[in-house]
Amino acid sequence: MTTTPPASPEALGETYRSLWRVGERALREATHQPDGIPEHGSPRWGLSLVIRVTGAPREALAAELAVLAEHCAGPHLVYRPEDLHLTVRSVEGFADEVAEEHVDHYARQARRAVRGLGPLAVTLRGIGGSPGGLFACGYATPALQQLRHRLHADTPPGGYLGVPGGDARRIRDTAHASLVVYRPPVRPEAALADHVSAEADTEYGTLAVTALSLVRYRPTATRVAMEELARIGLEY
Repeated sequence: MTTTPPASPEALGETYRSLWRVGERALREATHQPDGIPEHGSPRWGLSLVIRVTGAPREALAAELAVLAEHCAGPHLVYRPEDLHLTVRSVEGFADEVAEEHVDHYARQARRAVRGLGPLAVTLRGIGGSPGGLFACGYATPALQQLRHRLHADTPPGGYLGVPGGDARRIRDTAHASLVVYRPPVRPEAALADHVSAEADTEYGTLAVTALSLVRYRPTATRVAMEELARIGLEY
């Protein structure tokens, strides 16, 4: 299988800056996009393979989350530190119930994909966002894209076992950790936009990845509520 080389840190940085230019304008003009509670069949918030943010990076981002909450004019969903993560791949869309055989299938798939994988680490630097929310900008070692390509290539011929997810026909190319999901009502948020722009170069540390987590979400108006269903260790 031919794979696309991961973007350089410079190119990825420009991707984040481009996203934020649009996201900042949306915040200032009150055109940002609030996200509702998912229902069965939604392509978002489904069964996902993620990297949990732990250690010093989580502590640094926990402090940032508190500041972001102070700057939010609306009742947005601000992540709790224990729910911070980077999505490797959304393996299914949102379902009211997740079958145990689906969990077993995707856990086995992930274990195959990590065999022989090089060291995986993610440096978190700067806050950014899009019209849909705010995130910490991540810069990963090449192993992340290699892992994503392996998982994509190993998708069953018939597609997803359950509800199709947002990654059905794509391979993600960023390594961001979501921090804020917008909730209604929509109103101009200049103070929040100013703060995010001021944190564009703030360092939050480097995450040395030792495991992946297969998780499901039970989102509410105020919480992501991430539940770990399986853990896949990485051996270097």
